[in-house]
Amino acid sequence: MKLIRSLMLVSLVATIVGTAGAQSSIRRGHAHNSVTTSNPAVTQAISSLQQDLIAAVAAMKAALPIYEGNRVRSIHAAHASLVIVDHVMYGKNAAVRPKPSVTDHVAAKHAKSKYTAQQIEASQESMKQGLAALQAAVKDLQVAEGNTPNRQGAIVSNHLQKAIQDATTAISLHANQA
Repeated sequence: MKLIRSLMLVSLVATIVGTAGAQSSIRRGHAHNSVTTSNPAVTQAISSLQQDLIAAVAAMKAALPIYEGNRVRSIHAAHASLVIVDHVMYGKNAAVRPKPSVTDHVAAKHAKSKYTAQQIEASQESMKQGLAALQAAVKDLQVAEGNTPNRQGAIVSNHLQKAIQDATTAISLHANQA
């Protein structure tokens, strides 16, 4: 049911964004484009980027709190990217996404005593799904930016690279247990 609602939302957003064309607002003397082009491929890439980021955050939140802060940093970096993408898609009307409240409160070396090997393996799979979604987000960002990257794209790219780095580090902490 949630998947159907999400798909309907994405198609609605893609339709709205596609028909809106290039809209800009003036703030502090600078023009800020909410959508840089009416190109359907770019619109689809931005929507895909948003969905990949949502999936990445959800997958990593489902993982156990055993990654010594790397999972948390990755989630927060992905969330920061998502907030920017929301503003690109919806402009000043973008809903505020609350920052995920997550902690990694179990040291990696104590994970085996607190969780079973199967739980750790399932957590690793969640982190790997999150990492795959982050990597897909990078590809979508490249399509959305095309040959004309902008400041927002550069910031999102930096957040994504940080998220990927932290997710990779988190996965490597328990790689020998999977």
